[in-house]
Amino acid sequence: MIDIKDIRKSFGENEVLKGISADFKAGVSTLIIGGSGSGKTTLMKCMVGLHEPNEGHVTYDDRDFTSLSFAERIDIRKEIGMLFQGSALFDSMTVEKNIMFPLN
Repeated sequence: MIDIKDIRKSFGENEVLKGISADFKAGVSTLIIGGSGSGKTTLMKCMVGLHEPNEGHVTYDDRDFTSLSFAERIDIRKEIGMLFQGSALFDSMTVEKNIMFPLN
């Protein structure tokens, strides 16, 4: 089970996530829907550790992911998968590096 409690994330003055809480149960498909720019990807990135939330907690099977160090998160990350939309780019790379990224 994945449990998120009061996740808040800002980029400068732009508060993207404003206290999001949810429970995701094993074996149950859950959708996160919303308009463009509503924070769906930011929430997912907070849940997998690509972004650190400013406040709140992400818990995987009673393990508080947000309080763990990078090294301590490795075992949990082995259990996580995240699939982007077909045309999504890695925001940490230039467009050129994105199109040259091997998709083995």
